Amino acid sequence: RDMGLVSRVVPDAEVEPEARRIAERIAALPPLAMRFVKESIRMADNAPLDQALQFERRSCQFLFGTEDKQEGMAAFLGKRRPDFRGC
Repeated sequence: RDMGLVSRVVPDAEVEPEARRIAERIAALPPLAMRFVKESIRMADNAPLDQALQFERRSCQFLFGTEDKQEGMAAFLGKRRPDFRGC
């Protein structure tokens, strides 16, 4: 944990329920944005920095125009949970 490799430690009996909670939180995130996040992580390993940064910039520009972005903003302003649809 001191090395920053672990964010949380749970007893053995709580590993599966905690993993499910984490998976549910991830599944509730906007699908399009998560797709771009995964691709950005892959690029960080394989692409030159300038290409990775260009991909990130283009991803942000694209995602800013999506319905999920609008839904996220509306949910935030309305103090409610967003209903992301992946578009």
